[in-house]
Amino acid sequence: MDDRTRTVAGIASGLQGLEYDEKRLAELAAELQVLNDAVRKASAEYLAFDDEPAAFASLMAREAK
Repeated sequence: MDDRTRTVAGIASGLQGLEYDEKRLAELAAELQVLNDAVRKASAEYLAFDDEPAAFASLMAREAK
């Protein structure tokens, strides 16, 4: 199990109380990587480090539509 899959397993178990087999954990890790990359790319184009936290929520709400 690689680091990303292990992280997903820890979050699923420790924060959500869910258990998955290694195959599903690997799939979740891959899906989350795609989502994370998309959010980081979208936010990098519109947000600066010093922006208010609400600006991120506003951007996500706007882009989700």
